[in-house]
Amino acid sequence: MKASPSRSSLCSIFGLFVIALLASQGMCSCQAAPLKKPKTRPPVNVATIAKQDVPVYFDAIGQAIPPVTVQVRPQVAGRLLSTNVIAGAQVTAGDVLYKIDPRQYQAALDQAKATLAHDLALQVYAEKTVERYKAVVEEDYISKLTFEQYQSTAVAAKAQVEQDIAAVEAAQINLDFCDVVATVTGKVSYYNVDVGNVFVAYDTNAITTIRPNPPIDVIFSLPQDYFEIIRQTQSVEDPWKFIASLSGDPQHPYAGETYFIDNEIDQNTGTILLRGRLANLERELWPGEFVKVKVLQKTVSDCLTVPPGAILIGDKGPYLYTLDKNNKAAAVNVKIITRNDKYIAIESAQLHAGDTVVTDGQINLAPGLTVKVVSPDMLPTGDVPAAAQGANK
Repeated sequence: MKASPSRSSLCSIFGLFVIALLASQGMCSCQAAPLKKPKTRPPVNVATIAKQDVPVYFDAIGQAIPPVTVQVRPQVAGRLLSTNVIAGAQVTAGDVLYKIDPRQYQAALDQAKATLAHDLALQVYAEKTVERYKAVVEEDYISKLTFEQYQSTAVAAKAQVEQDIAAVEAAQINLDFCDVVATVTGKVSYYNVDVGNVFVAYDTNAITTIRPNPPIDVIFSLPQDYFEIIRQTQSVEDPWKFIASLSGDPQHPYAGETYFIDNEIDQNTGTILLRGRLANLERELWPGEFVKVKVLQKTVSDCLTVPPGAILIGDKGPYLYTLDKNNKAAAVNVKIITRNDKYIAIESAQLHAGDTVVTDGQINLAPGLTVKVVSPDMLPTGDVPAAAQGANK
């Protein structure tokens, strides 16, 4: 009977087998070198740096308001006979909006005219009496006291006539007030009184309001710091240019000029109130609407501009990629002066008008890489937005 091999002998044999296997794999790996994938140039879109005059604005929130708001109130009491305007209609200055019962005011005018005619006759008689006795008083046919009484009566009659003339004018004014007219051209609001109701003169509740449009005004406030910066380049006595746009339609700005700058800084908010006017010929802006306001600070001449997609944000701030004549990329830090939806104005001593910058495809880009310039539709989809990369570490 043969003896069984010991446990230690089996472990030694298994160990030698493993060492031999590893050695054979090592020799194979030394003989076959790993395959390297050929490098490809990352595709990018490019644009050329432009040079242009760039306006620099300060942003604010404003509100569109009418130049004036006229509250229509009756100036005489009486029953409303007719309404000659539809709520919400456009009216012209001088249009009759409402008609108040004029009968009592016509009667008052007729009475004032009759009183004037009566007193005018008394004035004529008194003046003739003075003329009649003027010659005989010097010969003592009548006493001087009597003649002075005649003169006093004539003067009093003249004064009474002047008082009557004023009464006639006042009565005529009240009669004219029976026609409630528009004092400005504009759009009327909803009115609160119907035909048949009785008006109270100078009622605290207006019948309606009239708001001219166009033009339209914009009121807004600027922080004190912005105000001081603008004052360094513009006089407060001259109009300041600004543009206003609706939040839902920023692509259609409306240009205007300020005509009012408040005479103090608000102590509670640290801001100053300004008011400007827009032509608003097509009535695009409506009273009460909130608008975005951009006040012109200055205009930078011959400023470098690039498309918004060219600017990235890294650890050292804004930067972009430029390409040389061999399409080799280089990262350049820039200073942003201002920006809008069409371009970003920048400043950098390393850049010049006409230089080529990368506007899309920066996700696969690094300084020193050679790129392939392609049209926008040839870029791969799914790129992370360039501004989120932070590649210039």
